[in-house]
Amino acid sequence: MKRNIHAPEIIVTLLLMLISIGVFPYSALCEVQEETLSVLGSRETETTATGRFSRLISRTAENVTIITATEIEALNAHTLADVLATVPGILLETQTGSASLAYLHLQGSNSGHVLVLLDGIPINNLADNFPDLGFVPAYIIERVEVVKGAASSSWGQALGGVINVITKSPDAERTASGALSASHGMRGTDDAHAEISGTSGHLGYHLAGGYFSSGGFQPNTYASLGSAYGKLVYDLPGQARGIFSLHYTEANRGELSFVPLDVEGKDSLRRLTLALSLNKPLGDQVELEISARNSNSKVQIDAGLISSHSLLQTIKDAESVRGGSAKLLWHGSGNVMVLGADYDHVRLNQNDALNHVDILNREADRWGFYLNDTYTFGRFSLSAGARYDITGTSGDQISPSVGMTWQLTENTTVRGYTAKGYSLPSFNLQRGAEKVWTTQIGVESSDIPYLWLKGTLFRNDTWDITDFDSQSGQYVLERQIKKGVETEARTTPFFNTSLSMGYTFVDARRSADDSIVKDLPRHTAMLGLRYDDGAWLRLLVNGRHIDMQAASFHNGSYAGFVWDSHLTVTPLGRGEQRPEFFFSLHNAFDRPQYIDEAYKNPGRWVEGGVRCRF
Repeated sequence: MKRNIHAPEIIVTLLLMLISIGVFPYSALCEVQEETLSVLGSRETETTATGRFSRLISRTAENVTIITATEIEALNAHTLADVLATVPGILLETQTGSASLAYLHLQGSNSGHVLVLLDGIPINNLADNFPDLGFVPAYIIERVEVVKGAASSSWGQALGGVINVITKSPDAERTASGALSASHGMRGTDDAHAEISGTSGHLGYHLAGGYFSSGGFQPNTYASLGSAYGKLVYDLPGQARGIFSLHYTEANRGELSFVPLDVEGKDSLRRLTLALSLNKPLGDQVELEISARNSNSKVQIDAGLISSHSLLQTIKDAESVRGGSAKLLWHGSGNVMVLGADYDHVRLNQNDALNHVDILNREADRWGFYLNDTYTFGRFSLSAGARYDITGTSGDQISPSVGMTWQLTENTTVRGYTAKGYSLPSFNLQRGAEKVWTTQIGVESSDIPYLWLKGTLFRNDTWDITDFDSQSGQYVLERQIKKGVETEARTTPFFNTSLSMGYTFVDARRSADDSIVKDLPRHTAMLGLRYDDGAWLRLLVNGRHIDMQAASFHNGSYAGFVWDSHLTVTPLGRGEQRPEFFFSLHNAFDRPQYIDEAYKNPGRWVEGGVRCRF
C-alpha cells in the first residue's frame, strides 16, 4: 500500500483558495459580515425525525448529521453517493464515478449494516442487504439525515446507523414553479433533469424526471440512470392530509474488466416504489399516521469473456416488498411519545437464466413493534425506546435504547447514548442476525466566538459478524470491537468565507486475538472552504484523505488529499428566471485514492452546466 502525503499540494491548494478570494469584488471583502454563531447554532431550532417523530436536534441524543438541498446543490451532486462522500465519519468506495456501485463505511460499519431509507422506505436489497447509493438521483432530495450508530429501537435492522433520504415536497406558496438543469463533463458525463411543483386549492404536487449518463473513467465502467419522481399531497377535512408518492429508476452499468482473468461484467436494475399515507390529528395532543407501500425491483447481472464477448453467466433477481406502517404520536407538556408497528411481506426469486437453474425462491413476513419517548425538563432531556422485531428468517430481535442531552449553556449541548442493534444477513444465507451494542458520548458547542465544534467518542461492540476467512476459504462468525472518535468544526462566514474540517479515527479489532480488522478506514480527514457573496458568486472546495487498514494484496493507494472545487456564477444576480452557471473540478491534483487497484478513483476531470428556476 502506498501512503504518500504530499504537503506541497495542501499548501498550493490553500494559496489557490486565497487567490480565488482575492479576485472577488473588493466591496465584498470590505463588508465583514455581522453574523454570529446563530448561523451555526441553527440546530437550536432545526429538527430531525430520527426517532420516528420530529424533535429538536439539540434534544436528540444520537449523533446526527443533516445535509440540506442547498448544500446538495452547491456540490453539483448527481447521486446520493456524491452527497454522502462529503459527510464526516462516512467513507465511500466507488467503482470510478457517479451512478456506479458505491460501498459504504460508517464509523467502521459496512454497507450491509446501514439502513438507507427513501422517505422512510428501505432501499437495501434482499439479496445481500446492500443499499445502492448510486441509484438515488440527487435532484429529488430535500434533505438527508444520517444517524451514526445503532438505531434499531426505531427502525429495525440498523446495526451501524440510518441514512434517511427525504424527498422534495410541493411548493406550498405558488400554483406552479419549477427548475431546469443540464450539465456536460469529460468522458461523456451528462446530466439533465426538470422539476415542476405547486399547490392549487387542496392539492399540492411535485413532479420531476431526469437522465444521467457517463462513459466511465476505467474500461467498462459506463453508467446510465433514468428516473421519474412524483409526490401528491391532498388536504382532507378535519386537518387530515393524504400523501401519494411514486419513484421509478432504471440503471445500466459496466462492472469493470478484469483483463488478467479475461472477464468483464455489467448489470441492469429497474425499481418502482409506490407509497400512500394518511395523517390525521385525533385531538390537540394525539396524531395518527398510517401508510402502505409496494416496491418491486429487477436486477440482471451478466458476466462474460472480454476476448470473445460470450456470456458465462446471467443472474436475475426479482424482489418485491409489500407492507405498511401505523403509528400514534402523543405530544404532552415537555413529552413526546410514539407507538407504532411496521409490516412487510418480502420475496426474492433468484435464478441463473443462462443455465435455466433456480438459485433461490424465498419469502418471509416481517413485523416490528416500537415505543419511543423523549421527556424534556429544564436543561435536560431523556430519551428511551424499545423495539421488538419478528424477522421471519433470522429469529426475533429486541432492541432497547436510552439517551440523554444536557444544555450545559445556551450554546453547548452534552449528549450520551447507548443502544442495542442488529442487521440481517443476506437473504441467501440461513444465519442469525448480526448484533451490536453502541455507546456514545459527545459535545456540541458554539460558545467559542465565530466557531462551531462537535466531538463524539464511540464504541461499537459487535458480535455474530459474518467475515470471510481467506485461509479456510469459508465465512466465519466473529466478535469485533470498533471504537474511535469523530470531530467536526466550522467557522462563521468572515469576508463571506467560512472554513470546515472533519476527522474520524476508528480502531477495529477482533476480540479473539486483538488483531486489526482489515479493509476498514482507520483515519479519514476532510477539509473545506466555502465562499458565498449572496449575490452572484459561490465557491465550494472540499478535500478528503483516507488511511485504510486494507489487506496488502489489494495494492491500494492513499496519496494525500483529493480536492474537488465547485463554482456557481449568477451573472444577472440570484432570483427566479435568472440562470446559474456551475462548474466542477474533480480531483484537482490527479491524486490516486483507492482501496483496491481494480477500483481506481477517477483522475482529474471537469464538468459544467446551467440551471434555471421559474
